[in-house]
Amino acid sequence: MSNERERLIELQKSQWKSLEKLCTSLSLDEWGADTDCPTWTVKDCIAHLVGIEHRILGRKVLDIPLSKMSHIKNEQGAKNELDVVSRRAMTPAELLGEFAEVNSERLKELNGQLDFSAEADSPIGKGNVADQVSVRVFDCWVHEQDIRRAIQKPGNLSGITAQHSYERMNNAMPFVFGKKVGGPEGSSVRFKIYGESSFILNIKIQEGRARLVTDLPEPTIYLEMDCETFMCLSCGRWDPDKVLTDHKVSIQGDQNFGVSIVKNMNYMV
Repeated sequence: MSNERERLIELQKSQWKSLEKLCTSLSLDEWGADTDCPTWTVKDCIAHLVGIEHRILGRKVLDIPLSKMSHIKNEQGAKNELDVVSRRAMTPAELLGEFAEVNSERLKELNGQLDFSAEADSPIGKGNVADQVSVRVFDCWVHEQDIRRAIQKPGNLSGITAQHSYERMNNAMPFVFGKKVGGPEGSSVRFKIYGESSFILNIKIQEGRARLVTDLPEPTIYLEMDCETFMCLSCGRWDPDKVLTDHKVSIQGDQNFGVSIVKNMNYMV
């Protein structure tokens, strides 16, 4: 766990540094740009990240009324919205200052936390400190990509935090294929992902369970897409129907089966 602890701390430091560097250069118009997160601007994405770390530090949260919004689907969604709405009056400079401050305090806390197997909460439920940090790295990276698409400044789609994030998405794809799509026994899918990050992902239904496999000579379905499309579908950022209409995914094999996979890739609903 010691090596994993050091790896996760380095990932978190790297990801926060990337976001801080990106946001320091933003114009007022860019701070106000709409993202793929419903109702959220670039500034709101940073407010969300500030709010999460604020909560993990155990700090007091403002209790303000929220209007009913269709994109709020659960308690965590309501917490996220509260963190965003409560910071809307802040200037970008004030928000970026709070972002840097909470990140600094969280790093002090993580560096002092020697046991990453200790129980800890995260936005996806109970786990240990390692789980918590792993999720935080991923969430920060995904929102960095939300920001970069909104302001049309691509970047950080490769490297250590991107690799970590793609591994988390890859590990969710057996759930997509086995549970959400309901692939029959013996069926399989190969994802070929290209671009700044490139990899092959093979999944097969064996003994009633979808599993990642290394060898897959004849996949039932073959899907090919770039790494940004894979991320946007997996994280629910892009409408799969539009992705298919825009020919961002190539499907070989049973077309209906392939379309079903693409439409169910969002595991973050």
